[in-house]
Amino acid sequence: MKLLILTLVLAVSVGLPVATVSAAPDPTLYRQIAGAVILADLKSFFHGTPPPAPKLPPDAKAATVSFAPGTTPDKQILDFMLAFAEAARVHDGASLKSRLSDKYIVEDMPSEHAAADFFMQAMARITGPEEIVINSVEPQGDVRVAKMEFRSANRPVKLRIFKFDAAGKLLSADFFRLERHEG
Repeated sequence: MKLLILTLVLAVSVGLPVATVSAAPDPTLYRQIAGAVILADLKSFFHGTPPPAPKLPPDAKAATVSFAPGTTPDKQILDFMLAFAEAARVHDGASLKSRLSDKYIVEDMPSEHAAADFFMQAMARITGPEEIVINSVEPQGDVRVAKMEFRSANRPVKLRIFKFDAAGKLLSADFFRLERHEG
């Protein structure tokens, strides 16, 4: 495949007719398609697939997890958040994969990507909080919405919303956001 693309780059750059590379019913269309393929894969062709980001060293301790006074404790949500705190401590979400719902979504995620993969990447990169306080758990049909605060001494308090299905599996969470970087 790389040889074909390199041949196409050479043919287009020296102005040879595309028909000498491969027969095509419409050389103009073939050049447009070849150009799009070349531009889309040129970076990985010359530079290869970038290595994964280096894994952060584990934090000293996991965040404490508690319910705010007056909030009815929910064992499934507490168990998930304790596992989440430990996964954030070690910067590895693998232990949480089985706790993600099949319907797990990430807001603004491109449709060609898997939400669970983004979750795993986020867990490897986030700096976990020192304390997680669950302020409320509200049922919305079959979904339970847990509103909580992520607290750390050196950062402002962050309000977070995690949504769980009836089985206690995570449907969505806003502890990270996607950013697109071009180039």
